[in-house]
Amino acid sequence: MAFDPTRLQVLDCTLRDGGYYNAWDFRPSLVERYLAAVDAAGVDVVEIGFRSYPQPKFLGPFAYSTDELLSGLKLPKATIGVMANASDLLSRGGPAPEAVDALFRPADLSPVSLVRLAAHLHEVSGCQPIVERLRELGYRVGLNLMQVSRSSGEQLTQLAATCEAWGSVEVLYFADSLGNMTAADIAACITALSAGWSGPLGIHAHDNRARALTNTLAAAELGATWLDATVLGMGRGAGNVRTDFLLFELAQMGCDRYRPEALLPVVLEDFGRLQEQYGWGTNLLYLMSAAYDIHPTYVQQMIGDGRYETADIVAALKNLRTLEGHSFSTERLGQAVAASGDEGTGTWSADGWLTGRDVLVIGAGPSAELHREELNRFIARERPAVLCLNTTSTVVSDEMVSAFVACNPSRIMLESSRLAGLRRPLLAPRPTIDALVGGERLDSVEVLDYGLRVEAGRFDIGSSGCVLPARLAVAYAIAAATAGGARRILLAGFDGYRAGDPRQEEMVEVLRAYEESGRVVPLIAITPSTYPVQQSSVYAPTI
Repeated sequence: MAFDPTRLQVLDCTLRDGGYYNAWDFRPSLVERYLAAVDAAGVDVVEIGFRSYPQPKFLGPFAYSTDELLSGLKLPKATIGVMANASDLLSRGGPAPEAVDALFRPADLSPVSLVRLAAHLHEVSGCQPIVERLRELGYRVGLNLMQVSRSSGEQLTQLAATCEAWGSVEVLYFADSLGNMTAADIAACITALSAGWSGPLGIHAHDNRARALTNTLAAAELGATWLDATVLGMGRGAGNVRTDFLLFELAQMGCDRYRPEALLPVVLEDFGRLQEQYGWGTNLLYLMSAAYDIHPTYVQQMIGDGRYETADIVAALKNLRTLEGHSFSTERLGQAVAASGDEGTGTWSADGWLTGRDVLVIGAGPSAELHREELNRFIARERPAVLCLNTTSTVVSDEMVSAFVACNPSRIMLESSRLAGLRRPLLAPRPTIDALVGGERLDSVEVLDYGLRVEAGRFDIGSSGCVLPARLAVAYAIAAATAGGARRILLAGFDGYRAGDPRQEEMVEVLRAYEESGRVVPLIAITPSTYPVQQSSVYAPTI
């Protein structure tokens, strides 16, 4: 096959793939402008959303794309399509026609004329009765092969031949779901599919490695005629080919029926604002996920969750390389975030370290700096042991610090130079420090190697290490102080966050786990805090 501009079908799937960012809940005014824009731009096919069974959570209208919804829209002249997940239909139970009929009525009664079935390679063999029922109902049917980068050429040829034998699939798509394919991979995939399939081929490219546009154009030059894109690239993870970019390049290649400039108002205004809000687009984290063969939703979830800093995401991606990260699951994400080289037992024992003493833990919240002078007077007067979570803190001088505390990879990486030059003890899990800073750089530092392991819901305190529900330095300090025999733990600079903030919720869960651990000492905040601990004041005559 060769490039033939007259046979091209550009399919825009913005409301479908872009919905992974906003739960398919697009404002009606945006939808109206979007539909008018793709119509004016000459887009051939608009895949307007998913067609799904009811879900046990809120999803917006384009997760379901019902005929009733679509009938109320001013639809473009383009072919209107929806996507259905093969996994949903196959897991429905009962005969395939019944599963299909629960979602689709006859095509002559619907605004939809095209249904794309998205299938993982192992699901294809079960899709024939689904495809045949959709054809009986009068729909044009496309089959979208997901994660083709994980298959061999022989497997793709066999699957293509299987679809060819059905005689009911109009277009066979391959999806670069992990965004890790090269132009050579695209050529090999098309060659393998063409060996078993004689009909139209389509490509759905993701932009994890900033190759979505070039890969799509390469596929077109090799004979693929159905090309997916989204407005401003809005789509799962790093996103997809930009529709306006694709139309412009196709126009340069002789497809003068497309008008990419018609998309500029919605690109610059409506979807520009959405991108500012949700932040899709290629970055190093998505590139890493593609290189590691990891599903981009892991990156999308962690970027969107305020609890994770960049180094945390990098560490999780490295862990996902050994955790079947090519498919997404919330449970596996938790395992990746929690996993580390630490064993939970260190070489240093906290026994007797702080017996009977008050311990002041100083965090990075603004209240510590605001009340710095009084905190210094309090330390001089009461002589507590001082554990400081921030090596660059100006609240107290190094001489007043009993130990600095570090366990968060992001903080360790940011403060690596400072850690290597400490003249006070460093309370930290040695494997994490060695991995991120380098053991030889810490030869002059006294490292109190208190072990740390992370397990959801657990807060166990031992003399040589702890198990925590999250890798928070304050939780680590509390565990070590408790193990060391502290009388009370006073908190300064732990202001907290607003209700509903994931960081607030995480800390609340950690404190709850500590209270339920069976080995606790009083926690008292002496600067303002929204956390559920006892409150007092550094200015009080006695605490």
